[in-house]
Amino acid sequence: MIRGFYTALTGVVAAMTRQAVVADNIANVNTVGFKQSRTSQTDYELSVMNAVGPELGLLGSGTIPTDIRLDISQGPLESTGSKTDLAVEGDGLFVVRSGNGIAYSRAGDFGVDASGTLVTEQGYPVLDVAGHNIQIQSGADFTVAQDGTVGETGQRIALVAWPAGGATRLGETLYAAPGSLPPATGQIRQGMLERSNTDMSMAMTELITQQRSFQLSARALSLQDNTLGDATQLGRLR
Repeated sequence: MIRGFYTALTGVVAAMTRQAVVADNIANVNTVGFKQSRTSQTDYELSVMNAVGPELGLLGSGTIPTDIRLDISQGPLESTGSKTDLAVEGDGLFVVRSGNGIAYSRAGDFGVDASGTLVTEQGYPVLDVAGHNIQIQSGADFTVAQDGTVGETGQRIALVAWPAGGATRLGETLYAAPGSLPPATGQIRQGMLERSNTDMSMAMTELITQQRSFQLSARALSLQDNTLGDATQLGRLR
């Protein structure tokens, strides 16, 4: 009976977690360079038992979210005509200097600040392969080759590969990764932006599924609570 209570509870927690992830994906459907997140899950009690002892085999006793990972698949490219808009086609992350150090981004909706520096929407400088700010000469025709070379200055915009161990989302379309990252194999497309890779139809379907899962788990939890209460009452009557 107690096991049934906790099994239903893990279902509620798992559904809430997955709903939050899907809702975040939907909320960022129009965010430039956004990468949707996906969740995976495993058996709750089995994972706990296996962590402290020998393998127990299959033991169905509820579910628990075990991982939230980024889906780094390519998002659709959209032509904007703006020369400071840059999109990565294939593997790659832009390197920027944020307020907390080096960070990485897939969002290429850049601009130019008062000092002529290429910056992100948040004002963070975009870096070249040498770790320097990208400078744009006043009045010059800003051009960027597919390998990231800036035509006027010869600087090359840094483009690094997605980390094999995964990246940590920092907010503001920025990511963090440990250590140094190798050069990317992707190419830069000037005058284009990469849109979110969130599939709205699939996201809405999954959201409805998780809402239904939450309702069923909550109902099961309520039934378990009522059954436990009835058993306690019967014990008192005896």
